Amino acid sequence: MNYKFLTFQRSVSLKKFLSKKLPNNKSVFRYNFHKNNNDKDQLMMIWQRKNYFYPPKKFLDTSKTYVLLSGRLNLYILNPKGKIIKLHRLDKSNQICKIKKNVYHLDVAKSKIAIHCEITNHSFNDRKMKFLSKKNFLKIKKFILKSK
Repeated sequence: MNYKFLTFQRSVSLKKFLSKKLPNNKSVFRYNFHKNNNDKDQLMMIWQRKNYFYPPKKFLDTSKTYVLLSGRLNLYILNPKGKIIKLHRLDKSNQICKIKKNVYHLDVAKSKIAIHCEITNHSFNDRKMKFLSKKNFLKIKKFILKSK
Protein backbone atom coordinates (compact mmCIF):
# COMPACT_ATOMS: atom_id res chain seq x y z
CA MET A 1 0.00 0.00 0.00
CA ASN A 2 1.39 3.41 -0.98
CA TYR A 3 -0.75 5.44 1.42
CA LYS A 4 -2.09 5.50 4.95
CA PHE A 5 -5.01 7.41 6.45
CA LEU A 6 -4.21 9.19 9.71
CA THR A 7 -6.93 10.27 12.08
CA PHE A 8 -6.74 13.12 14.55
CA GLN A 9 -9.15 15.04 16.78
CA ARG A 10 -9.02 18.82 16.39
CA SER A 11 -5.62 19.58 14.91
CA VAL A 12 -2.38 17.93 13.88
CA SER A 13 1.21 19.09 13.42
CA LEU A 14 2.89 17.59 10.36
CA LYS A 15 6.42 18.12 11.69
CA LYS A 16 6.63 14.76 13.46
CA PHE A 17 5.92 12.96 10.19
CA LEU A 18 8.90 14.50 8.38
CA SER A 19 11.22 11.86 9.84
CA LYS A 20 9.37 9.09 7.97
CA LYS A 21 11.70 7.22 5.63
CA LEU A 22 10.55 6.15 2.19
CA PRO A 23 11.01 2.34 1.89
CA ASN A 24 13.68 1.36 -0.66
CA ASN A 25 11.15 -0.61 -2.71
CA LYS A 26 8.78 2.36 -3.14
CA SER A 27 8.94 5.45 -5.38
CA VAL A 28 6.13 7.26 -3.61
CA PHE A 29 4.29 7.18 -0.29
CA ARG A 30 1.57 9.42 1.15
CA TYR A 31 -0.09 10.11 4.44
CA ASN A 32 -3.69 11.21 4.01
CA PHE A 33 -4.83 13.65 6.69
CA HIS A 34 -8.47 13.36 5.71
CA LYS A 35 -11.03 10.96 7.09
CA ASN A 36 -11.54 8.83 3.96
CA ASN A 37 -11.82 9.05 0.18
CA ASN A 38 -15.20 10.81 0.47
CA ASP A 39 -13.92 13.68 2.63
CA LYS A 40 -13.95 16.94 0.62
CA ASP A 41 -11.11 18.46 2.64
CA GLN A 42 -8.05 16.68 1.21
CA LEU A 43 -4.56 17.08 2.71
CA MET A 44 -1.83 14.68 1.65
CA MET A 45 1.82 14.58 2.72
CA ILE A 46 3.78 12.91 -0.07
CA TRP A 47 7.30 11.46 -0.34
CA GLN A 48 8.65 11.06 -3.90
CA ARG A 49 11.95 9.70 -5.21
CA LYS A 50 13.88 11.68 -7.81
CA ASN A 51 12.09 11.86 -11.19
CA TYR A 52 8.93 10.16 -9.90
CA PHE A 53 5.75 11.63 -11.33
CA TYR A 54 2.08 10.88 -11.87
CA PRO A 55 0.81 11.56 -15.42
CA PRO A 56 -0.12 15.19 -16.26
CA LYS A 57 -3.69 16.07 -15.34
CA LYS A 58 -6.03 18.93 -14.62
CA PHE A 59 -8.77 19.15 -12.03
CA LEU A 60 -12.05 20.41 -13.40
CA ASP A 61 -13.59 21.10 -9.99
CA THR A 62 -10.88 22.50 -7.70
CA SER A 63 -7.53 24.21 -7.45
CA LYS A 64 -4.51 22.53 -5.86
CA THR A 65 -1.93 23.97 -3.49
CA TYR A 66 1.57 22.51 -3.15
CA VAL A 67 3.69 23.16 -0.06
CA LEU A 68 7.25 21.86 -0.22
CA LEU A 69 8.57 20.54 3.10
CA SER A 70 11.92 19.07 2.05
CA GLY A 71 13.98 18.63 -1.11
CA ARG A 72 13.23 20.06 -4.56
CA LEU A 73 10.09 19.68 -6.68
CA ASN A 74 9.40 20.97 -10.19
CA LEU A 75 5.83 21.87 -11.11
CA TYR A 76 5.21 22.05 -14.84
CA ILE A 77 2.21 23.92 -16.21
CA LEU A 78 1.22 22.59 -19.63
CA ASN A 79 -1.10 23.61 -22.42
CA PRO A 80 -3.56 20.98 -23.80
CA LYS A 81 -0.98 19.93 -26.42
CA GLY A 82 1.63 19.21 -23.74
CA LYS A 83 3.79 22.28 -24.30
CA ILE A 84 5.40 23.54 -21.09
CA ILE A 85 4.15 27.09 -20.56
CA LYS A 86 5.49 27.64 -17.04
CA LEU A 87 7.91 25.95 -14.65
CA HIS A 88 7.76 26.49 -10.89
CA ARG A 89 10.85 25.22 -9.06
CA LEU A 90 9.98 24.60 -5.43
CA ASP A 91 12.90 24.68 -3.02
CA LYS A 92 13.87 26.33 0.29
CA SER A 93 13.48 29.81 -1.21
CA ASN A 94 10.15 29.12 -2.95
CA GLN A 95 8.05 26.57 -1.09
CA ILE A 96 4.42 27.22 -2.11
CA CYS A 97 2.54 27.14 -5.39
CA LYS A 98 -1.17 27.22 -6.15
CA ILE A 99 -2.56 25.85 -9.41
CA LYS A 100 -6.02 26.94 -10.53
CA LYS A 101 -8.63 24.46 -11.71
CA ASN A 102 -8.62 23.54 -15.43
CA VAL A 103 -4.81 23.83 -15.67
CA TYR A 104 -2.76 20.83 -16.82
CA HIS A 105 0.10 20.24 -14.43
CA LEU A 106 2.73 17.72 -13.41
CA ASP A 107 4.98 17.55 -10.35
CA VAL A 108 8.39 15.85 -10.50
CA ALA A 109 10.80 15.34 -7.59
CA LYS A 110 14.24 16.75 -8.44
CA SER A 111 16.13 15.84 -5.26
CA LYS A 112 16.90 12.34 -4.00
CA ILE A 113 13.68 12.56 -1.95
CA ALA A 114 11.14 15.39 -2.07
CA ILE A 115 8.46 15.77 0.59
CA HIS A 116 5.49 18.01 -0.04
CA CYS A 117 1.85 18.55 0.89
CA GLU A 118 -1.00 18.75 -1.59
CA ILE A 119 -4.25 20.44 -0.61
CA THR A 120 -7.49 20.21 -2.62
CA ASN A 121 -11.16 20.78 -1.90
CA HIS A 122 -12.81 17.78 -3.47
CA SER A 123 -13.29 14.19 -2.46
CA PHE A 124 -11.01 11.62 -4.03
CA ASN A 125 -14.00 9.52 -5.08
CA ASP A 126 -15.92 12.40 -6.68
CA ARG A 127 -13.03 14.36 -8.17
CA LYS A 128 -13.33 15.53 -11.73
CA MET A 129 -9.98 15.06 -13.42
CA LYS A 130 -8.79 14.93 -17.01
CA PHE A 131 -5.42 13.50 -18.07
CA LEU A 132 -3.27 14.96 -20.82
CA SER A 133 -3.29 12.67 -23.85
CA LYS A 134 -0.53 10.07 -23.79
CA LYS A 135 0.64 11.22 -27.25
CA ASN A 136 1.13 14.79 -26.03
CA PHE A 137 2.80 13.68 -22.81
CA LEU A 138 5.33 11.46 -24.59
CA LYS A 139 6.52 14.53 -26.53
CA ILE A 140 7.84 16.14 -23.34
CA LYS A 141 8.58 13.18 -21.03
CA LYS A 142 12.34 12.97 -21.82
CA PHE A 143 12.78 16.72 -21.34
CA ILE A 144 11.03 16.63 -17.97
CA LEU A 145 13.19 13.75 -16.72
CA LYS A 146 16.42 15.47 -17.84
CA SER A 147 15.42 18.84 -16.37
CA LYS A 148 17.06 19.88 -13.11
